[in-house]
Amino acid sequence: MYLALSSMIKKIDEYSNKTLGIPLPDLILRSGRAVAECLRSHVKSGAKVTILAGSGNNGGDGYALASLIRDEYDLTVFDVFGKMQEGYAGRVFLEKYAADGGRIEKLNISPETLGFIRDSDCIVDAVFGTGFEGAMPEGLSELIACVNSSTRAYKIAIDVPLGVNADDGSISEAYACSVDTTVALSFVKPGLVSYPARSFVGRIVYDDIGLPIDKLKSEFSFRFELVDKKLAASFLPRRDENGSKGSFGKLLIVCGSERYRGAAHLAVEAALRGGVGYVTYVGPASLSEELRAKFPEVIYHSFDSLDITAADVEKIAALSSSHTATLVGSGSSVTDGLSMLVRRLIAEEGSPLILDADAINSLAENKEQSCELLSHSPRTVVLTPHPLEFSRLFGSPVASVQSRRIETALDFARRTGTVLVLKGAGTIVTDGDKVYINSTGSSALSKAGSGDVLAGFLAAQVASSGCVLTAAALSVYYHGEAADILADELSVFGVTPSDLPREIARRIAKSTALD
Repeated sequence: MYLALSSMIKKIDEYSNKTLGIPLPDLILRSGRAVAECLRSHVKSGAKVTILAGSGNNGGDGYALASLIRDEYDLTVFDVFGKMQEGYAGRVFLEKYAADGGRIEKLNISPETLGFIRDSDCIVDAVFGTGFEGAMPEGLSELIACVNSSTRAYKIAIDVPLGVNADDGSISEAYACSVDTTVALSFVKPGLVSYPARSFVGRIVYDDIGLPIDKLKSEFSFRFELVDKKLAASFLPRRDENGSKGSFGKLLIVCGSERYRGAAHLAVEAALRGGVGYVTYVGPASLSEELRAKFPEVIYHSFDSLDITAADVEKIAALSSSHTATLVGSGSSVTDGLSMLVRRLIAEEGSPLILDADAINSLAENKEQSCELLSHSPRTVVLTPHPLEFSRLFGSPVASVQSRRIETALDFARRTGTVLVLKGAGTIVTDGDKVYINSTGSSALSKAGSGDVLAGFLAAQVASSGCVLTAAALSVYYHGEAADILADELSVFGVTPSDLPREIARRIAKSTALD
């Protein structure tokens, strides 16, 4: 699903008006109808409905809604800023609503007014929509607290809840209206499907308000997409029935350690389930022997000591040059040898390099130098950090990273020239230009080892695919979907990382069966 930034929505409105011949009042009326349909489906006729209307086009949508439902509900519109409607299109509906006897009150933050709003059967947020950014205007934090404290009201946001940045999903000073449903108009905005905003928007009801979406997709360049089932399936590489093992890539895996042995098991199995033609494993001798007994399909090489030596680095670099992707770091432990290997591979030409877990942590030990090294790498580098690992490398606290996930991910990928997979709820995949936001996954994945499975599966997809970015996007989707399906059976408590590789394969089987 394509996602539209607020700046693009403005251009779409202008294009719809000037090129498609759809006047702005018509778009606002269509928006009002979409919200009215949602409201009627959840709120009984005659109920007490309160609309909080701003002075921009989002407020205009609120007045259009009010004019449509005035005869059906006990309705009050609060003029939040005391400015009525600043645009001509919104004034059309404000004046119609007022002329028909509709009730409009200027908002004052008093106990009486807040109590009136709190006791409503339905509260509609039509304050800012995509127009909100930056700091919260004075007094509105009390209004938000009032809305959020209402246990009686069904809460609907028009386009974007108050306090949510439509573009990056950040929350103003930790204040935002928490609603039951957000009616997303024309296009869903990236912030609605990214955390922390995703916790506030409730169920997203999408309405294209009658716009020719396919035509708009051809006219505008959409950089943001939500990875859903259809998109993920379209990214799967097609397998030539006349192909051989040499047709589907060669993956080199350098992961696991004496301390974190399980990471190697999980990554290797996920890679094998990912369809790559060859898998080569390099690791400690005892771990290689352990894996050989479980996965005889893999080619094995061993370290001569517990840590990676200079001789091992030379051997691994040579192996990497003959493989179509290399994965390093899952469960490796941060050592001088690992740091030496990671920096050597980043600096050398070659196929895509996927760095996970301790490979990323090794870079964070000197983040400024590492970011410079990454930005000059002659090969494509993919980083798969969870928020703590990313915060170490990015140089910001975890809370700061999590509060502006899209913005920080874009900035880092753009500065370093990498493909970043910022894991977590609503995993973000970006190369600094295009952004994919994942729609699957839950707390079922919040267990040690889940990331090792993702790393192995993702590396297999990169090794066998022509596009690193889409390989990463499809990998996080199927990884999350597998956890979701397993959680339906086992609960989010009962899913283990070991369950995931086989279930990922089943999810892909379901997708390919639809072709």
